[in-house]
Amino acid sequence: MGHDAAQDSRTPSIAAILPSTPLLSSRQTNWQGITLEYFRYPPHATPEYAYPKHKIAIHTHVPQNLQVERRLDGQFQQEQVFEEQVIVVPANVTHQVQWDQTSEFLILSLNPELLKQVAYEAIAPDRIDLVPYLPKPDPLVHQLGIALKEELVNGGGDRLYVESLVNCLAMHLLKKYAANPARLRPFQGGLSQPKLRQVTDYIEAHLEQDLTLANLADLLEMSPCYFAWLFKQSTGLAPHQYLVQRRLARAQHLLKHSDHRIAEIAAACGFSSQSHLTRLFRKHLNTTPKAYRATLR
Repeated sequence: MGHDAAQDSRTPSIAAILPSTPLLSSRQTNWQGITLEYFRYPPHATPEYAYPKHKIAIHTHVPQNLQVERRLDGQFQQEQVFEEQVIVVPANVTHQVQWDQTSEFLILSLNPELLKQVAYEAIAPDRIDLVPYLPKPDPLVHQLGIALKEELVNGGGDRLYVESLVNCLAMHLLKKYAANPARLRPFQGGLSQPKLRQVTDYIEAHLEQDLTLANLADLLEMSPCYFAWLFKQSTGLAPHQYLVQRRLARAQHLLKHSDHRIAEIAAACGFSSQSHLTRLFRKHLNTTPKAYRATLR
């Protein structure tokens, strides 16, 4: 078990201060540095608490005229909540909330060490502390939360995709919610041709494996965030997008030139299941593996 996974097992779930367990949780996945929990609750009042991780609450389904009373870091507010509003509660900051109608929301719990790592790699910060924010619209955080939820619903097995979303979320938090807004380091020029060939050859040779940003960055002795930026400058694609393209290309080749079952092809190309392959095949190629193979016969 990795360090983050071990720490997650010791860190209490945010559900401990809520009346029942989440409808959906990433705690049983291999996600590193972040936990996603999805809740639907009737009217409720939480105790005042302080959580050891940064917590981002995202309202997903909000009834009309939802009224909330909130105390965040000693600041009290009565509010009407709308979709796409997010609340940022930094680690160890006190928070108490009460709402008057059944509502649905995501809680993203982010390891402070992950935020520090991204800050060190990607920005030139004076400080990296987050500050508390009462509800405010943030379409990007809302979109990232929904994308992580959809990935979890679909099995949560695409670690490279999850890591890319988490890196994006961490950098956005550092730019918009830090005590002093962060300045991005200038990543210019992309990867050299030898380094690009080294990493793309490695990807091609290990498509069936559970590749991560850390795997690929270590190959070039770079930090994950720095590598991801330079790779996209060189290829026009984020690492997870490039990996999906290459896996789909391998799957097309095997569908055409072998008699392996589709489930076997999915495993050989690094997809978590046949349904995972089918979902991405349909999304990117507008067909299914079975239909694609049928057109070749």
